[in-house]
Amino acid sequence: MNALPNLALLGAFARHPRRHPTYLGYVNGLIYGFGMGASTILFPLYAIDQGFSLSSQGFIVAAPGIVMIMLRLVGGALSDRFGEKFILWFSFSTVTIASMVPVFTATFISLTVAQLFNGASRSVYWSAAQSYISRSAEGEAGKVMGRQLAFESSGGIIGGVVAGFIAEGVGYPEAFLMTAIATFIGFIVTSSLPRLPRKDQVRSFAASLAPAKTMLVKRTLLHAHMVAFTSAAYIGLVMGLFVAFFREVDYSESETALVIRLNSIGVSVLAYFFGMILGRLGSRRTAALGITITGVLAAGVGLTGHVPIVPVVFMAITGMTFGSLRSLYPTLAAENSEPNQRAMALSVVGLYWAIGIFLSPLLFGFLAEETSIATSI
Repeated sequence: MNALPNLALLGAFARHPRRHPTYLGYVNGLIYGFGMGASTILFPLYAIDQGFSLSSQGFIVAAPGIVMIMLRLVGGALSDRFGEKFILWFSFSTVTIASMVPVFTATFISLTVAQLFNGASRSVYWSAAQSYISRSAEGEAGKVMGRQLAFESSGGIIGGVVAGFIAEGVGYPEAFLMTAIATFIGFIVTSSLPRLPRKDQVRSFAASLAPAKTMLVKRTLLHAHMVAFTSAAYIGLVMGLFVAFFREVDYSESETALVIRLNSIGVSVLAYFFGMILGRLGSRRTAALGITITGVLAAGVGLTGHVPIVPVVFMAITGMTFGSLRSLYPTLAAENSEPNQRAMALSVVGLYWAIGIFLSPLLFGFLAEETSIATSI
């Protein structure tokens, strides 16, 4: 399998983007990743800048998980019923609103409400985006979904670093405004996505939602559920305590953003080649190695925070191991579901992700307040 994109195909895509929905989906993912990368850096940094307690910071970071749990299955059902494009429009709209709120106000309540809009966006985006990409290239789920994650993570790297520098050099409201402009552009790009044909499309919302109960405990999806929850617990820690931790050991806003985004560089590198890795190792060995190495090195960050370079290297490596987990669970969901139930399967597995990303910063935030950030990590 050739891991590098075909230059002739890229040229054809540039001339006629709607004829190449997979590549157009990658562009959409790049823009959404930019917005998410900026948001996940700016909200915890702004909470620290406003002097909120560690538990309050943890709640602000965890707030999106509340809505993600509530809307995850609904988003999948609506995507299967009305198509992914409708859901992606909603997702870009809500994340734009979330980024506009802190431009005008920075109270605990306003930042929490903004994060709820972020949660509404994130609760439905990935099931729709992953469903669209996997259906645009049936039979190549591992390859195209891994590459989609690579584009999203690359956007996250750029968004996080740019947001950090703007926040430090100009101000937080301006950084949030930049994020809102970027995500609004994503809303416009979504309009270019061609609708994909779907065999046996469900004809009612109830029919779309019906498979959810079985999928929650379906044996072929249990492995995906476990991987989703575990990887979400880690990234919840990164978005919450790791940001506070690097600020505590005297990293500036821009330096903190850069270190956190190093994690995404690892994700981008590994995710792009994920299809080949999965083919060689298989899903169970990929999961076992990813979970073990990620956990050990995450603990290493907390132990070596004051040591130059070492925690930065650990963050880059954990990005790669986390990338294997982040690519694995949607691939397992796509490979074990029918095309007309694809978004629902991804939503069910994503529900476990939402639970993990809600509990992790909340619980570790309270633990850090009672002990220390390094101990909690």
